[in-house]
Amino acid sequence: MITLSVVTPVRNQVRYLGETLETVAALSVPHEHIVVDGASDDGTVELLETRDDPNLSWVSEPDEGQTDAVNKGFERARGDVIAWVNGDDSYIPEAVDRAVAFMDANPEVGAVYGGQEYVDEEGRALRVFVPKRFSWRRYLWLGDNVPTPTVIFRRELLERVGKLDPAYADAADYDFYLRILGATRVEPIREPLVRFRYHAESKTGSNIELQLDEGLEVRLKRARGPVSRATMRGLERAKRAILPRVSSWPNPEPRGLNRINAALTGNRRQR
Repeated sequence: MITLSVVTPVRNQVRYLGETLETVAALSVPHEHIVVDGASDDGTVELLETRDDPNLSWVSEPDEGQTDAVNKGFERARGDVIAWVNGDDSYIPEAVDRAVAFMDANPEVGAVYGGQEYVDEEGRALRVFVPKRFSWRRYLWLGDNVPTPTVIFRRELLERVGKLDPAYADAADYDFYLRILGATRVEPIREPLVRFRYHAESKTGSNIELQLDEGLEVRLKRARGPVSRATMRGLERAKRAILPRVSSWPNPEPRGLNRINAALTGNRRQR
């Protein structure tokens, strides 16, 4: 069985981190859990010190934000496949086990991604998103269909394409996974792998504009000429105008294109 490295960046999320730690520890596949804490002062270090988990390693020190923390974790990762789950989200262990087993049985697959269960700050279910087939072009032009907290990728891809770009405050994951997923065969897993927590302190809950602005910047960097750039800007304007009118996200009752909007707003997160 291949081994899995799980990287968790965190800062001042002790309220939720215990659940993250428990769900990673519950994995049956051989794994390591690397927690990179940005010098939290809310009890995170004390929680980590109480853990009796031989697969857990952690560091707590000042850093330059989430991107820096994830890159530190990637540097420490030694598994055959790598994943990244934030400190306010949690795994669905049996589903992640199945995803890793699928990669073990299909060595030609370089990365997988799955669905998400969206929950509120108390853990109450809001809705479920289950992805369809992978399209890198769709991921580039629309930014949806790939819930980035669910991606599991082979170590050699990290070595090939490089780490997260620190130039982005909030779209480093989108830029990174465009590079990773464009360089390999990708398969969707048709079940949720992650419980994604929507709460007021998260980036999803507090800074949508930054997400959208940086996401557009990432797309424009890959545009092929002025026509592509103009089309990307037009699609972005349409998306910002239409989606709030047809989607109830993050409220639990579905409406219109809610699943697309959930994927769009559910990718970039607070640590």
